[in-house]
Amino acid sequence: MELEFEALNKTTLAEQVMQQLAAKIIAGELPTGHRLPAERDLAESMGVSRGRVREALRALALVGLVDIRPGGGAYVCDGLDQMPKDTVLWLFRQEATKYSDLYAARELIEPAVYTACFNNKTDEVIAGIFEHVDRIAKANENKDISGEAFLQLLDEEDLYVGVNCGNSVFYKLMQTIILLRRELCIHICESPANRDSSVEKRTLIANAFRNNDQPALKKAWEYFFSVRLEI
Repeated sequence: MELEFEALNKTTLAEQVMQQLAAKIIAGELPTGHRLPAERDLAESMGVSRGRVREALRALALVGLVDIRPGGGAYVCDGLDQMPKDTVLWLFRQEATKYSDLYAARELIEPAVYTACFNNKTDEVIAGIFEHVDRIAKANENKDISGEAFLQLLDEEDLYVGVNCGNSVFYKLMQTIILLRRELCIHICESPANRDSSVEKRTLIANAFRNNDQPALKKAWEYFFSVRLEI
């Protein structure tokens, strides 16, 4: 496969290599499972050193876009591969220490992922969402369930929606939010009242999917974030 790359200037070379390769992966020019050109070939194509290419590939591996195999080169990962937990926390923990900041990010990302899934939905996806909501509702009937166990079910539904939203970047953003919110949300899910609220709100969202009612979906998300729970 012949790939054409733009010549790079002399600032932040590794970042520019990373950006060009990431753009080609996201655009599908470098498909899942494809082996990337050798470091030497990439370096010659872009007019940079092999060290800069190696640095860029390591960064791409860190965010889950490529898989570096010792002695075997670098390969494009599946767009739905989950980012390593430690990677996500390392990248964002310092910037997400305030609950208000995390809450604001959740308000942007979670509805966007669900809306993308809504626009990409099938009968099978809708059925899958209801299966998750049913499991959450049944678990909530067990008043002795731990906050961590209940949150795990919420996370599983959100990941299911992310997988089926049709956008691999949105899916990775959902993974990130799930990891960052975990410590705070375990505490929230210890409360029976909060668990009841979660079931109610997720049922409203699921019904909007089933009824193909996008205004109802928007309204459900506004209701979802209408009460800010303080830790």
